Amino acid sequence: MLSVFRQRNLRICAWFCVVLLAYLSLIPGDLEIRTGAPTRLEHFAAYFGATLFFMFGYPRRRVFAAISLMVYACCLELGQLISPGRFASAIDATASMMGVGAAGALSVLISASVLVSGPSFPGERHDLTKRLLEERSDHSHWQK
Repeated sequence: MLSVFRQRNLRICAWFCVVLLAYLSLIPGDLEIRTGAPTRLEHFAAYFGATLFFMFGYPRRRVFAAISLMVYACCLELGQLISPGRFASAIDATASMMGVGAAGALSVLISASVLVSGPSFPGERHDLTKRLLEERSDHSHWQK
């Protein structure tokens, strides 16, 4: 589990990404900032990164965060219909949602790996044996 300080920083980064995604999605076409990468890759990468911040900043709300980011991606894509020089694309929205899904899946794999092997951050405590024993004692009534 991440420290409160780290989790707070991840949450700040997550919400910064929400604002940045809105800005980059809704600015007029002549002010649009491009990386030179294919548009779908930009969408995938932007939402992949934002989702990772949400997944680790709000570990107990992963499903809600993922669904919310997918809806947000679609809303921003539709918002481009009213932005001068921009147009909405279902393929771009799909690429954004795929980024959310991929980051969500990766966060689950990373979390599962940390539960099994313990955290790799110095100073963070992890006692899997203790947790497993507590779970076992919680289910001891099943053995009666």
